[in-house]
Amino acid sequence: MVKVNAVFSDYDGTLCALEQRREDARIAPRLQRLLTKASKIVKIGFVTTKDLDFIKERVPFAHGIAASCGLEFLIGDRIIEDDRVQKNEKVEIAYRETLKRILPVRDNIMIERKATEDGDLLAFCLDWRLSSDWDEAKRRAAPLLTYCKESGLFVVESDVSPFANVYPFAVDKGSAFAKLRDEMGVTGPVMYWGDSEVDDPAFRLADISIGIIHRRIMPKLACQYRLGFFELENFLSNLIEADFDFKDTMAERNTQE
Repeated sequence: MVKVNAVFSDYDGTLCALEQRREDARIAPRLQRLLTKASKIVKIGFVTTKDLDFIKERVPFAHGIAASCGLEFLIGDRIIEDDRVQKNEKVEIAYRETLKRILPVRDNIMIERKATEDGDLLAFCLDWRLSSDWDEAKRRAAPLLTYCKESGLFVVESDVSPFANVYPFAVDKGSAFAKLRDEMGVTGPVMYWGDSEVDDPAFRLADISIGIIHRRIMPKLACQYRLGFFELENFLSNLIEADFDFKDTMAERNTQE
């Protein structure tokens, strides 16, 4: 048994359905209520590739947020920016060029801008989750991502997830997890929820790591346990009932890593 002191989570695809439009990506009402209840018992944090403007109003119960894969943090009312963040002309140029090249491609490949609280471009995402054929859309997106890499930018992509993020320099969710934990003052065991290989660095740092599995994609994850997307509500309800004493029987052991 492990007494959980904090729950950190990815957002997109973990707490809300993977195949939703960006503007519709919200947590289901019951899960939202459970997370709000949980936040009165343990600290709740988010480690997400979404930008701060998108995520903060969707998780008002959060004690801390690592947004844009750790380029910006919100701890209470305090915003912390990565020391390396500055107006980056390479990102601006690549964003404009990628946007221009993406228009003729169609096939529901979209571009999502990630900005600072002041509106400056931090990073961007190519997203094809609404495409009817993810494999074909990924093939069409590949030259755009190659262009970004050749422009000296850092591309984070998954073997199976229908999107890829473009950053000005190397980032990862492990570093974001560690800084969020420190800034929130968490000293006890942390549970982490995520759904893609991008979450693997955070899974490896968490005391208890749980991969959220979708029907359409089944990536190999570096997590200790697995839950189906629709099982998370009952899992959290049971965890609250147990006063956050996690038992090995609460989730299925991951044997796929």
